[in-house]
Amino acid sequence: MRLRWLLALLIAPALVFGTTPANAANSIRSTKEFRALQTYVSQLEVKKGQPQTAAQIAQYRSELSTRKARVSNKVRALYQQDLKVAKERKSLRQEKVQALKAKKRQTLSTLRKAEQGRLNAIAANRRAELARINTNYTTQLDKLTKQRAKLQAKIAKAKNPVRKQNLQTELKAVQDQINTVSQEKRDDIQVANNKYDDQVEQTKETYDQRIEQATQQADTRIQNLQQRLRELYQSAKQNAQTRRANAFAEVKTVYDRGVGYINEMQPSGNGEQDQ
Repeated sequence: MRLRWLLALLIAPALVFGTTPANAANSIRSTKEFRALQTYVSQLEVKKGQPQTAAQIAQYRSELSTRKARVSNKVRALYQQDLKVAKERKSLRQEKVQALKAKKRQTLSTLRKAEQGRLNAIAANRRAELARINTNYTTQLDKLTKQRAKLQAKIAKAKNPVRKQNLQTELKAVQDQINTVSQEKRDDIQVANNKYDDQVEQTKETYDQRIEQATQQADTRIQNLQQRLRELYQSAKQNAQTRRANAFAEVKTVYDRGVGYINEMQPSGNGEQDQ
């Protein structure tokens, strides 16, 4: 019987390890705690049909519970490790969200700078055109103003009523020219201002649309990525919970098998057993 018991101890672990899948490197089955529990249950299986003292049976139950507790603690530790890994991956993936937000800020900044550059160019063109208009009309008005001043001086000196009347007619004609040129100047200035006002309005509308479109596109990408990251984290968390539940179930299965072996042991009253 001693030889049979020793052979069982040697063979049982080999059977247990041989049935462990290769992809279970991170599962509870790959831990020394679970293997120790399985090995101990295999030892109990060998002893199940042998007489045992009450003290020995109690010791078996205590040791089995202790080993189960160790494996259960390992299951919890693996679960916490899974959660830690999931959170670390989530943090790393959040860097992609921050990168998208930075890209959004850069894009909007570029658009606003381009808009301001265009508005500055329009303002410069406006100033240049208004300066040309003022220069052109200033020459004409200065000439007419001088003519008017000379006529006013002649009128003041004229004694002959006829000549004075003729001078006043000339003065009125010059004044009419001044009024006409002044109005033309105002009209040209108004036309120029209207043109550049339209350019400003069109530029603002164009860039408002571009900024709005860029904002919507960036926000959509960010929201989609954030939603995807939440889904990935929740999936990883659920997978960890599933692995934990399956691990506890495996531990219970092995433990229950050990309890069954202990229950099959035959208590002996003389405190001895055949070794």
